[in-house]
Amino acid sequence: MAQEAGNKPNPEVLQQMYFSFAPAYALSAALQLNFFSHLATGRKTAADVAQAAQVSPRGAAMLLDTLAAFQLLTKKDPHYELTPLAAEFLVRTSPNYLGHSLEHDPPWESWSGLTKVIRTGRPDRRIEQQEKAEQFFSTLVRTLHVTHHEPARRTAQVLGAGASYHGLRVVDIACGSAVWSIAIAEADQQARVTAQDFPTMLDVTRQYLKRHGVEERYDFLTGDLKQVDFGHDRFDLALVGNIVHSEGERSSRELFTKLHRALRSGGRIAIMDMIPNDERTGPPFPLVFALHMLVSTEEGGTFSLAEYRQWLTEAGFVRVETADIGSHSPLVIGFKS
Repeated sequence: MAQEAGNKPNPEVLQQMYFSFAPAYALSAALQLNFFSHLATGRKTAADVAQAAQVSPRGAAMLLDTLAAFQLLTKKDPHYELTPLAAEFLVRTSPNYLGHSLEHDPPWESWSGLTKVIRTGRPDRRIEQQEKAEQFFSTLVRTLHVTHHEPARRTAQVLGAGASYHGLRVVDIACGSAVWSIAIAEADQQARVTAQDFPTMLDVTRQYLKRHGVEERYDFLTGDLKQVDFGHDRFDLALVGNIVHSEGERSSRELFTKLHRALRSGGRIAIMDMIPNDERTGPPFPLVFALHMLVSTEEGGTFSLAEYRQWLTEAGFVRVETADIGSHSPLVIGFKS
């Protein structure tokens, strides 16, 4: 926490924390109103953007100034320009557009009930239920495919796909866009992948597989991960990408046991998720995300590396390692004997 001279606490820190919602709302409003896309088409002034977006010139100017303050735009009065970050990720026509989920309000609707949820321990809505999951994640995975592309590529390298290992048999759990297994399939041209998810989600998966030209090397396992049969001694690698936080401890431990059975001798499980330190004092993002799971799921949360080691060991994995994949948290790898 910031301190004044003489180590006196600075109350401004609390005001800044309380107003930390403002950048998120400003970004979402700009996306909903297509401000970045209008700037990309040559509209340079607040008046031009206001006319294109059909909003008030005063409101447009204030929002554009705020975006410039957060370095999403540059300003040389009266003209605004996109920064490289905004041009790549916030313009609708960009192949790396991230606004599919950022332009919507539902996360804030859940967070508005945080006090009640903490009192009761029960969320008002559960995104892990099939109907809500298919609706919610069909949008979210389009954003996650972009943000996870580089960590997925590094994960494939760490796992030796196409280098130390060829012809991997892979199962991708609750695969979404299949960003993690696509990286494996691109690195290992002989790999064969089984993609598991809800029916509507697998429709989304197929779109991304076609885009990457790997659809012919995929099989599909439809259903809830809690209920589907992954078989015995079938796979060399199980990918669990950002699933544990929404499933929670009980379901995840059951999943690890099922995947241990499904892996061949020498097989590996690779887990990508938000991981706080063992003391649960940081980093902030995994701990804030745990609160997000509290307001969104029945049993979800974020879990420490010590917990993963215990759960994987009890599921039968003989060794657990970690690797840096250039993300907020390390890759966790469990090895079957």
